[in-house]
Amino acid sequence: MNTQALGVEYYLTGMRAALDDLPPNEVAEIMEDVEAHIAELSSELGENETLEQRLGPPEQYAQELRQAAGYPARTERLPVTTKNQLLTRPRVAAWGLAAGTGVTLLAGAAALREPAVLLLPAVILVLSLALVNDRGPVQQEIMNLPETIRLKKWLTPEAGTPAERAITYLKSLQPAWWLVRAGLLGLGAVLLAGRDILGFLAIAAVAVVSVFAGPRAKVDRRWLWFSLPASALAVGLLFQVIDVTAGQLGYNASRSSYSGPVLETYENIYVYDENGKLLTNVLLYDQDGTPINAREGYTGCYAPDNGPEPVIPANRYPRPKVGYENGRCYTVEPTVTAPSSTSSTAPPSSGSATPSSVSPTSVSPSK
Repeated sequence: MNTQALGVEYYLTGMRAALDDLPPNEVAEIMEDVEAHIAELSSELGENETLEQRLGPPEQYAQELRQAAGYPARTERLPVTTKNQLLTRPRVAAWGLAAGTGVTLLAGAAALREPAVLLLPAVILVLSLALVNDRGPVQQEIMNLPETIRLKKWLTPEAGTPAERAITYLKSLQPAWWLVRAGLLGLGAVLLAGRDILGFLAIAAVAVVSVFAGPRAKVDRRWLWFSLPASALAVGLLFQVIDVTAGQLGYNASRSSYSGPVLETYENIYVYDENGKLLTNVLLYDQDGTPINAREGYTGCYAPDNGPEPVIPANRYPRPKVGYENGRCYTVEPTVTAPSSTSSTAPPSSGSATPSSVSPTSVSPSK
């Protein structure tokens, strides 16, 4: 900020301090025309000339203005100082806006899971706005705060620089952002519709009002207490939607890449004792007493002259092999290779087979 601007700010601050016994709306009314006049007058000053030399001390000039406006003289003369107080209503309101916007961003990232978190930033913003709601649409006191002036200076780079062109371009996109913001808020409301009706109604209302809040905030600065948090809420919701979508995509990808265990099927089972001797006529059951049947089934045999053959239980192992010859079914006990030792490794069920000592029978297994 240049020396001229500092001189104007110093002089106006002294005038406001001299008028601080009046209601805030009356002070704003007095200062409304004076600020432009003093700014214009400062541009006409000579190199070494000051506003005090032209108009007198700010306290004196403020006294003249209040008399001209018909206000009574100050009843209690307090020492007038231009030193900025640490905590003032405008400063608390400004920092409340900043804090409420930041908390809204964090709350928006969790609003889809727990919409009640939005109550905290709402309380902060309402209380901070209540401090300056009566200061008029311009909110000049907040605009004149040192931190606000520094922020405005940072957002207003020198003309012709890349930063200035970038900021100008971003400002031109504001109307589009207002629509995108409403769309993001509407999406958040839709995602809450089936789970939290109050959260759905609250975010839907914010989405509708946000369309009008953006343009109005340029004219009435009090709308900033709605427009800025609405933008933060939309960004927070966007982060959460991206996070949920990425999680779902990762989950689906992991499910698609997972292959279940390969279940091997058996057509026959051979049981050996600890000495490697093949056991026959073994009946197998599971833990519930249900017969354990291998996958392969058999077709029963029927001899017209002798009637149906005896039925072998389907869970009896080793299963006999069924053959058909000369119009008649017959069964043959399976043959396997005996194990060379009592190892726990199961012997193969096929290969070079040694006939068992059991002679062929003519009975049919059950299905």
